[in-house]
Amino acid sequence: MQNYTRAHNHVRAIFFLHGAAFSSWVPHIPLVQERLGLAHDELGGILLAAAIGVLAVMPIAGRLADKFGSEIIVRYSGLIYFVAVGIPVFMPSYLSISIAMFALGFSGAFLDVAMNANGLNVERLKGRSIMSGLHGFWSLGGFTGAGLAAAWFALPFDDTYHLPVILTIFLIAHMFMQAKLLPDYQARQDQAARQSEQTSSTSGTKKERPMFLMLLPFGICAFIGQFGEGVITDWATVFMNSELSSGPTMAAVGFAIYSCAMATTRLSGDALVMKFGRAPVLLTSSVLASVGTFVIALSPHYIVAWIGCGIAGTGLAVILPLLLSAASQATGKGGGTVVSIIAATGYSAIMAGPPIIGAIGQVAGLVSAFAITASFLALIIPVYLLTMRARLQIASNG
Repeated sequence: MQNYTRAHNHVRAIFFLHGAAFSSWVPHIPLVQERLGLAHDELGGILLAAAIGVLAVMPIAGRLADKFGSEIIVRYSGLIYFVAVGIPVFMPSYLSISIAMFALGFSGAFLDVAMNANGLNVERLKGRSIMSGLHGFWSLGGFTGAGLAAAWFALPFDDTYHLPVILTIFLIAHMFMQAKLLPDYQARQDQAARQSEQTSSTSGTKKERPMFLMLLPFGICAFIGQFGEGVITDWATVFMNSELSSGPTMAAVGFAIYSCAMATTRLSGDALVMKFGRAPVLLTSSVLASVGTFVIALSPHYIVAWIGCGIAGTGLAVILPLLLSAASQATGKGGGTVVSIIAATGYSAIMAGPPIIGAIGQVAGLVSAFAITASFLALIIPVYLLTMRARLQIASNG
């Protein structure tokens, strides 16, 4: 068990570093826009290039992680990712930065799939839920990276050196941490030993269903949850600023509350799953996400919207990691395969949500757009009742 604990701590560190690197790049986006004189639609274009890179890697990342070992993919994709994060700020043209952003999205998603797959393997060996906590460490990394960037910008240092310096540190830390990750063959051997002790009826039932049908309900719920996360991430501050006259500073406070609630809930999510079970936590999360978004939509004042942001962040926090863990347990499939399918639906939702809500907001107003999002988030409940109840029982609490 000591080795599993060490592997758990090291995969936590990989999640932390991934989030810290990404959030270190984000503060440079307006600087890049200003330097290249990009219009809003052009900026959207280079961000779309990163999203396309993410989706491009999904069909192959999981298969490669399962074939060669998630720890191997983490090692080499990390080498590329921590370099790729720093390249866009030095690109001289729209075309070159679009290519760099594609590489950033591609390598970041490669590492994301592999580290989640490795986390699922550690979870199986430890015999308890850890995925929510791992995503919580990603959020903590995000806070750290953003905080370091803010401190760097506040000091009399050249902004140009920020990413090369900070990413070099992260890359060195990554090389140390990845060396102690759990090899996939250990997880496979342990799983095979456990399966040999079980009756063959359960495994026979799993083989009767195609992989797509087994994972479809989990993917639908992941799409719904990530749709809501994308909308609030991209539109909550806009809503508070334009509809509630909060001003940018007070709107940023609302988003900080949302982010803090999400990080806190993710760090406590595993304990909640172990105590109450996956199904109650998933249903409660859906209710809180829906209610919080409704509160934002119907807020008469931005302070009330802050409350909605906190409720929504609490609800959205554990939906994706819970579904990844439950799908892996219920299907018994390799971590890379499960992550690539579930994550692909989640990323597509994050991409689709903001522009869809923007179009609805343009026609019917942002209040209606947020109300529709809130209603959509509640659909996790009927999906669970109709298709997922038995599978989450198979997954149990661990």
